[in-house]
Amino acid sequence: MCISCLSMTLGLCGCANEPTSDSSRARKEPLLDPVAFFAGRTASSGVMENRVNGSKRRVTTETRGHRQGETLVLEQNLSFSDGTRQHRSWRIRKLDAHHYEATANDIVGTARGEASGNAFHWSFTLALSPGNPLANVRMTQSMYLQPDGSSLINHTTIRKLGIVVAQVNEQFRRRGSR
Repeated sequence: MCISCLSMTLGLCGCANEPTSDSSRARKEPLLDPVAFFAGRTASSGVMENRVNGSKRRVTTETRGHRQGETLVLEQNLSFSDGTRQHRSWRIRKLDAHHYEATANDIVGTARGEASGNAFHWSFTLALSPGNPLANVRMTQSMYLQPDGSSLINHTTIRKLGIVVAQVNEQFRRRGSR
């Protein structure tokens, strides 16, 4: 491989390992507060790309969030084009101006995230087969609130043993009244 090609490849690989709290990727406005964005009804549509076998599945979600004190209770229904359905019950708390934590019925431990400008980044371990730790995967999500303030772009990377096995790109939109 030529030196310039090797340099370009290493440079691109370096971009993939940027820390998620890098505020240089976030715009200042509009500010994204995930608790405020997901309160009420939202819906998403996107594509999940399996890096292992190359398959692609459409994914849609319908969510309904309401506040219980300082906690956002979020019920999320996921549907995939192959007929698979999942339900995730989130409990999301804002810790301070920029930090959040959450639990859900199918995640291991606590999800932790950070908001900066229009961006929100968080990661968590998802139990694909609850009770079987060998089936756990690591999820990292980067969400970017769009200028209209009512839609956001989400990019999810799914890793198993540190290797990217799938990626999801989707757009969320607020629906109806808050």
